[in-house]
Amino acid sequence: MTLMKKGIYPSAGQPHSSSGIAAGKAKGSSKELQVGQSEIGQIVHYDDDGGIALAIIIGQKKDKLLLVNDRGREIELGRGRLYLLPKKEVGVAQGAAGSRVAYLEGLRKRIEDASKSVNVEELWSFLRDEVRTYTVAELSELYLGSNEIEQHAGLRIELIRERVHFKRDKDGFEPRSEAVVDDLKKAEIIRQRQALIRERTIEFFKKRVRDPSEPIPDEAKENIRLLSLVAASTQHLDAGYMKEAKELVHAAGAVVGLSESGHLEKAAFVLLEKIKYFDKNTNLPFLRHDIPVEHDIESVMDGENLPLFASIEDYPEALKAGREDFTRVSTFTIDDVSTQDMDDALSFEQTVEGYTIGIHITDVASIIPDAGALDTGAARRATSIYCADGTVHMLPPGLSQQKLSLREGVVRPTLSCLVHVSHDFKIQSYEIKPLWIKSSEKLSYERVDELLEEGDQTFLTLHEFSVACEDVRNRNGAMRVHKREVVPHLENDGTVSLQEIDEDSPSRALVAEMMVLANSLFAEYASQHGIPILFRAQEKPDEEPTEVNGQAPVGPARDFGSRVKMKKSTVGIVAQPHAGLGVKAYSQLTSPIRRYMDLCHQRQLLSFMQRGRPWLEAKEFEELSQRVEVHLQAATLASRETRRFWLLRYLEQRPRSESITGTVVRTDLKSPLIELDEVFITLFARAPRALKLGDRVTMKISAVEPHADYVRLEIL
Repeated sequence: MTLMKKGIYPSAGQPHSSSGIAAGKAKGSSKELQVGQSEIGQIVHYDDDGGIALAIIIGQKKDKLLLVNDRGREIELGRGRLYLLPKKEVGVAQGAAGSRVAYLEGLRKRIEDASKSVNVEELWSFLRDEVRTYTVAELSELYLGSNEIEQHAGLRIELIRERVHFKRDKDGFEPRSEAVVDDLKKAEIIRQRQALIRERTIEFFKKRVRDPSEPIPDEAKENIRLLSLVAASTQHLDAGYMKEAKELVHAAGAVVGLSESGHLEKAAFVLLEKIKYFDKNTNLPFLRHDIPVEHDIESVMDGENLPLFASIEDYPEALKAGREDFTRVSTFTIDDVSTQDMDDALSFEQTVEGYTIGIHITDVASIIPDAGALDTGAARRATSIYCADGTVHMLPPGLSQQKLSLREGVVRPTLSCLVHVSHDFKIQSYEIKPLWIKSSEKLSYERVDELLEEGDQTFLTLHEFSVACEDVRNRNGAMRVHKREVVPHLENDGTVSLQEIDEDSPSRALVAEMMVLANSLFAEYASQHGIPILFRAQEKPDEEPTEVNGQAPVGPARDFGSRVKMKKSTVGIVAQPHAGLGVKAYSQLTSPIRRYMDLCHQRQLLSFMQRGRPWLEAKEFEELSQRVEVHLQAATLASRETRRFWLLRYLEQRPRSESITGTVVRTDLKSPLIELDEVFITLFARAPRALKLGDRVTMKISAVEPHADYVRLEIL
């Protein structure tokens, strides 16, 4: 039977199988063409860098055949790489070189003309019901009515090129199922769309290199996002995305003069740097860990729609119920000068028995609904992240820095801990209650230190109380390990400056102790009343000091060793002692503007106080905390890596001629670990001699690559 293309009907009088397809193999199929003694003159196809090349065999060299292709090149190939076409031209093979090429060029054009008459989908539609492998010779006879070389080769080229309707099986082709064809068609549409987007992206890159003000077209944003994720070494990209990125870097790099040497991640970064999308201060950890920097429109609008109340009377009745007016008592915030999201305040009153010290936490739980865009966005971020170039707020800045912040002279609802203390600074009792407060003053740490030096009685008393609280914790086994720290800042001129933080300053120690006290009392209250929250716990360290700590002299090496030996803290809904802090129970509730779980803890306590039951039962709260923990871990990593990036940027800008000093904090590894002065981070260094713990060393910075987290130090 002949299945002719026009009409697709069998010729009259020819037998056909029940499926309408002839069963036997057509004469001249590649299976019947044997490579033997007379191979010279055989016309062949071979795969050539993704394409199909046409050639003629002109001889043999050892175990390989010598060919001339249609571009006039002589090549040597093994028999296994050749597909034999139904044509032999011995005379052409033995003729002059020019005549061979002319013959092959003419044949190639005739094959191309024949291929234009092939409709692979049409052929598939008549063969899809009988799934088996067909030779090209069969298909050529059935579909084109001829197995001449032009029809045979043209059909084969189209079958290989199309790839949707037939599956290539060695030298044969098998019709795919209808479902698979549908899937491949969809994939092909996506591939074509990606090819178009890539083309337009590359065109944009060409323009952007010449003109940095060239706006990014919408169709290029998807590819730029992909390159950004690759440059950030994002872990969750699958093989398909990586392949697309590699092809894009290859194609775009060629038009902007980018060398492809090195890793794909670095090439992607340099490419984006060339079009001024990235620069040396680009923060990759946020991309790497999928941290949402901008708040979505719905969250911002919900925040703007929350009213800003001027007085207690303006607040809704539900929020006023059971809340005491504490605005008569002077309260104040203590923070860095630049801080705007103040979530805690202190108050101090003298009483007949001694003092009442208030620790007031802004009541976010009563303002932010527990469902909706604001809550969803806060849970997704899990925490605020403070960086050299700005802050990624957990809640929109209009809330975190305005409507929820304990700003000076403004009435705010709080969840407060009032601690009643004797004259000798022993805690007699405490109360946890919702209050109204009005902060009377915004104080900086530096100003509080000045007031202490000036002998201000309020702050001297608060400081004495904080020292007494720390003494109690120390007697309970608390360990305070000194850690030197700096905060990097990005200046307007693009340089990085450092602000050293003295955690042992009286004002910072005072505030830190009050927060530890409040969190331990909130935790104690929750434990006593069976309120499910996340309690933080820590086991005591091993009694025997580690070898590192035992050998280290006082200073950075001893402090590093002490940190190493401390056990990792754990969280759970059952209160356990926290050995590192020296308290029986501990949680975190003092930063509901900045930490989502603090907000949830606040909801738990307030719900219990107002309705006699927690906001969520234990199982629900555990499930919630597990969902948030995923985002919290990502934010924690991003925060840590971001801080380290900015500190390396600071090292990068230091003159190479200037040395830097540090302290050896570990020596049991291949290279000594050094804590650098100025930045107070640990790095390995090349050492020309043996070093001991605590040794002070002077080093040269040979190389710094902040985005790769790489520093090469050499000890002088």
